[in-house]
Amino acid sequence: MTKNVLTLLLPLLLFSCRQNTKETNKDTVKDGNKSTTLSSDTSKLSKIVDLTIFKPTHVKFKYVFIGNSGQNERLSVPGPSDSYLQALLYFDTATYRQLKTKYFYADYVSPNYNKQDFNFEWLDTNTRKELLQSDTSYHGHSDFFLGLGVKGKLWFLKDKVLLTKTTN
Repeated sequence: MTKNVLTLLLPLLLFSCRQNTKETNKDTVKDGNKSTTLSSDTSKLSKIVDLTIFKPTHVKFKYVFIGNSGQNERLSVPGPSDSYLQALLYFDTATYRQLKTKYFYADYVSPNYNKQDFNFEWLDTNTRKELLQSDTSYHGHSDFFLGLGVKGKLWFLKDKVLLTKTTN
């Protein structure tokens, strides 16, 4: 009897574990060697950028990863992988004020960023409107989230930051 019960429960247990794995990846779409993630999961974003110094209250991001391992039909020779990140980080007022103060005191020349680089297609109407009306006169660096030597940019809005990062 115990053997029969175990025989019935084991497949159910394995099936339920498999279902949970699929649910955690429901915001990622794979197409060959390219995977695209559109998510608001802060823990997933924290694996891509450093959120330990200035923790956002919530996030929304799009991450594209193109794996060039040579294990697919497009490429037979391995090469470096590419990735692209677009993120919107929301902060409480106190954290945002600390971030902006440190960022504006950074001794770097003005980056002269283009607003259109941050006009992500997935932004909501209000954020897009705020971006298009925002000030372009600030200066600083993106090391708070991306680390030294990483290609990335920040754009400040009210209590939120737009962030881009690329590997190429």
